Amino acid sequence: MKQGVFELTLAGVCGVAAIIGLATSQTRQPYNLTQIQFCPRSINGIESQIALDKRFCNQPRFVLTEEWLRYGLYGSIIPYKGDAIQWVRDLPTDNPNQLLGYGIAVTGLWGIVGCLVVRSQRLKRIDYELGELEKTGDYAIWQQNKHKREVKQHSTQLYTERLKDGLSGLDTEERLALGLTDSENERAKARIQLEDFLKARAVNHSVMDKTIAENLRDKAKADQERGKIEGKTKGAIANCDNHQLTDQRLISDLIEALKNHEDGWLWKIIDNQKPVWVLGEAGSGKSTLAASIVMLRQYLFDMPLYQLIDAHAGENLRNAWKYLSPQLIAQTEEDIGQAFDDARSRWLDRINNQPDKRPQQLLVDEFTNYSESDITKEPAKKFVKASLSDPRKAEERLVCIAHFFTNTAVGGSDGTAKGRARGTIQIDRKTSDGKTPLKVAIVNGLNNSEGDAEVDKKVTIPSWLTPESIHKHFNGQPIDFED
Repeated sequence: MKQGVFELTLAGVCGVAAIIGLATSQTRQPYNLTQIQFCPRSINGIESQIALDKRFCNQPRFVLTEEWLRYGLYGSIIPYKGDAIQWVRDLPTDNPNQLLGYGIAVTGLWGIVGCLVVRSQRLKRIDYELGELEKTGDYAIWQQNKHKREVKQHSTQLYTERLKDGLSGLDTEERLALGLTDSENERAKARIQLEDFLKARAVNHSVMDKTIAENLRDKAKADQERGKIEGKTKGAIANCDNHQLTDQRLISDLIEALKNHEDGWLWKIIDNQKPVWVLGEAGSGKSTLAASIVMLRQYLFDMPLYQLIDAHAGENLRNAWKYLSPQLIAQTEEDIGQAFDDARSRWLDRINNQPDKRPQQLLVDEFTNYSESDITKEPAKKFVKASLSDPRKAEERLVCIAHFFTNTAVGGSDGTAKGRARGTIQIDRKTSDGKTPLKVAIVNGLNNSEGDAEVDKKVTIPSWLTPESIHKHFNGQPIDFED
């Protein structure tokens, strides 16, 4: 509002300046003039001189002052007549500020144009942002009402079927009452309809079987062609298929171990769409647990790590993030602030413009320090607020690391405490000496079977839940879960 008033006020000031400048530039005589007279001398006496004076000398003539100053010199446009051409008086211009007035008028007009252009661009940007918010809200409402439409459609179909059956029954009863048919005839008709239905279903099944057989045939041909191109034999293709089965078995064993650990809280977290916050003091194993969660989702759900936001990424990539492969890394304060803004824009773009998006992950470390920097404070605050709703719709799993879960420790996001408590999962790790992580941890925000968020749930971290163990599990050294 203040910016709009300033723009209109400035445009008005420029308009007034343009009017004043235009009025100041008005003049009836824009140049300096000199009045002269042409008085030739007669050699025929006084009467002839009087006649010449009446004819020539008494007629006022005006020339530019600068031309009169060149009279009698080379380049003068006034014919040289000696003393016959005489000076009468100088007539200076009546507006010496004419050029200044023109300059003020032009500057004022350009100022009006500039103000209107800036205002137009700002209003367009605001209109675009409001439109995007409206589309996002409409899409969310559409998603919420989707199941209602499906239930209503199914209810309508059931009602139509019941109505058809009822009308058919009434028609049969009327035909029986009128003697147009009998029970045996109706049973024969029902038997024929049943046979037709079974035959139609058999035809559909045969068509599907044919499609499956054709697909298998095409797959076999493709495998043979691939084997020829890559120089593989049929045995090599079989070994490749066995390797795929082995990977699938490793995935199944890992999922089973996650589900069987205590009450399955680990699997619930891995499979959950809520943002995960890993909390704890220095040396409590926050980075180890966060990296393990990211790697599990990558191996089990084929969910790559899109970006790593970490001020200490250089050191952590040699230690905690050793087995991670982020596509992008933001390390400096400028890059981190920009990464927070880019994440919010990316979420909206994936929600509105990418219906077939591939799930991906985002890992943010050292969140406690981002509220202290002038460069990252505001982007981090907006990022945390947007993370309570947008990542789930954008199919982007978020894992954040912080020392505490206060407003300051999570980017200075005031007013989001309740939303963070219910809309996120917090895993608080412990340490006794600041160097060795304890196996016990506290989990908050994980919903139970009744849909209520559990509070201060005590859990234990299994010893095999480390990035190194997970990496070895899929690279020739499977984890011995029983051990």
